[in-house]
Amino acid sequence: MIIKTFTNKLLVLYLTFTFCVYADQIVIDGVINKAEWAGAQEINEFTQSWPNTGERPKYSTKTYIKSDDKGLYFAFENYQPERSRRYSGHDQYTSADFNMVFVDFNNDGNTAYEFVATLGGGTMDGTYSRGNQSNRDWDGLWQVQVSETGDYWYSEFFIPWTTATFKQVSGDIRKVSVYFQRQNVIDNQAYSFPDTHRGRKAFTYEFAPIEVTNIDKLSNRGNIYAVEKYDFINKKDNADIGLDVVFKPTGNQQVIATINPDFGQVESDELVINYSAVETLQTDKRPFFTENQSLFDVRGPQNLKLVHTRRIGSNTRLDTTKVHDIDFATKYILNSEEINAGVLVAQENDAKSDDGKFFASTRWYKNVANHSFGQLINWVDDPIGNRQALVVNHDGQVQLSANSRVFANLIYSDVQSDNGAQSGKGITLAANYLPVRHWKNYIEWSLLDDKVNINDFGYMQRNDLSSVKLSSEYDQYQFSSASPILNTRYYGEYQVERNTQGQALRDSIYLSAFARLKSQHKFRIGAKFTSAGFDDRISRGFGNVYLSPRKDVHLYYASPTPADISFTAKYNYFQEGKNDWADSILLTYRQYFSDELRLDLNYQYLDSRDWLIGNNEGGVNQYRRQFNKIYAKFVAKINQQSDFTLTTQWFGLKAKAEAIFKPAATGLSKIEDFSHSQFALQARYRYKFAQRARFYLVYAHNGIDTELGNNGLDMLSNAIANPQQKSLTAKLNWLF
Repeated sequence: MIIKTFTNKLLVLYLTFTFCVYADQIVIDGVINKAEWAGAQEINEFTQSWPNTGERPKYSTKTYIKSDDKGLYFAFENYQPERSRRYSGHDQYTSADFNMVFVDFNNDGNTAYEFVATLGGGTMDGTYSRGNQSNRDWDGLWQVQVSETGDYWYSEFFIPWTTATFKQVSGDIRKVSVYFQRQNVIDNQAYSFPDTHRGRKAFTYEFAPIEVTNIDKLSNRGNIYAVEKYDFINKKDNADIGLDVVFKPTGNQQVIATINPDFGQVESDELVINYSAVETLQTDKRPFFTENQSLFDVRGPQNLKLVHTRRIGSNTRLDTTKVHDIDFATKYILNSEEINAGVLVAQENDAKSDDGKFFASTRWYKNVANHSFGQLINWVDDPIGNRQALVVNHDGQVQLSANSRVFANLIYSDVQSDNGAQSGKGITLAANYLPVRHWKNYIEWSLLDDKVNINDFGYMQRNDLSSVKLSSEYDQYQFSSASPILNTRYYGEYQVERNTQGQALRDSIYLSAFARLKSQHKFRIGAKFTSAGFDDRISRGFGNVYLSPRKDVHLYYASPTPADISFTAKYNYFQEGKNDWADSILLTYRQYFSDELRLDLNYQYLDSRDWLIGNNEGGVNQYRRQFNKIYAKFVAKINQQSDFTLTTQWFGLKAKAEAIFKPAATGLSKIEDFSHSQFALQARYRYKFAQRARFYLVYAHNGIDTELGNNGLDMLSNAIANPQQKSLTAKLNWLF
């Protein structure tokens, strides 16, 4: 019965929409056919951008550009006798040579789309917004193939017009801006056109404009997904189906809608252990919330995000073991000559009784000459506690010169609930200055009063804060031919923090020096000094805690890459409590058994004699802790259509009670030993069909152990034997 119902749903969705296939003029096969690319624009004026010398590249690169009513086509002709072909999968770190294409469809610097193809067969994509504000969560619908022959390797890209919205222009020609980068992994060099790089704060504003075919016609595409999941713990089978649709009535408008959206995730989050009062920020890879989301991606200092989509469909407050499904969500995006604007709305389903939240966000911005300004308004209606949250943000930026730019946010929040009303304000300012290509300077200031709250829909680490941060980074590339040093980097950072009552929090200064040898060995040494001051968050709202000065020094080494075997080692000697010391070691190991088989191993060990934790009663206790964390990933490329990934993670924490640092507000302070062990395993098989369909088979096993008295191996085995999740998921994505 389940299978029959499931099949009927799939048939209805399939018949509702027409499947469309691109009949590309250029065949995307990785082979640059001269007839296909006849008449293409050609670019061969690349500059070495890493190391950032600005010199002529060691090897030549030629890029071809064409366009038609279907999309944009790019091809790279890379001369390089010695090459690296390591397979990396999608959106994973790569040790293979690669080509990058960035496209700003509006030629205004506000949003650029990133497309990466590696010689090993891996891909990456993402977005960059308003400078170098990157987001790798976005996954687009595009095509790429690579090939090689003799001393050359090649790549061909096809990027459809449905990827983005763009302003309407008259005539047959429109201007877009582009950036191309080629990575020569063997020599650890990057070559770029135009002469800029991703580390520059004004990166997206420095692209090169090109002329392409103007297109403004109706188009649509979508994603039907079907998931079958079996829960081994509860012995339950669940089948689900949903639909995401992207509709473009014109080139400058886009409607993105989802019915029973695709939240059958096949990529697991990294295990996180957090005993602090600061929430951990996690990314969002759900397709609907990454599709053309950069318009709403407004940020500020200290990881501040005005729209944090992980809030939608989060755990319920009435039953934290359940997660909200979403009834519907939709976005509308408009790009006009006068203004760029958008609306995002989402309604959660009721997991318990009337506890589904409603989210809405509106956003617009306008470019005028060398500056832009805009507004974002968030609204959340939360039935629990009868809570309504409004946030209004005004943002802007001004280019003062070719080497400097200023960014600003003005924030207002108003929260109404059964607990009363509360409104607050905040301001953030940031500026960058690059006097020369190898010297970057940055300053940011934020003032958030003790009532401002954006966390119903956004993310900020804390309010009640005034902070100033200054940083400077200087690269040196000029060394004699007899010197073993290829380049050095010196970095300094100074940060001052006060709460809005004027109390000194923790001022800090950090200095580091980095050196890369011509043999590709890498070294870094760093030191951080944090002044004495108050911690007004550790006691969870029960007063301030005065802490003595702290020091932190670290040493880092990385072996040459690419290589069959490579590793890194980092050692920290630091203070995190009253005045005693802690040791931390982080080791990473990577081995390529072949270009198609890779093993990654990470191990972290921490031994702290002085760790402070606050509790919900206002007390702060001192512990000695030992922490072990192991991460392993095995990646195998089976053939051109399929791959397999096995990922395991485990951490074990043992905390021995030492003393009461600050008594609880109740006067009934308790201090006890505790331990926490968590294990996660995911085995994922992926098969790519020819017609833009993807099939996934995923086994997941997650377990927790909190039993005292166990050693490391017992903590691991108990976490494995005590699963909180144990499931097998089959998922089919059909892109049309």
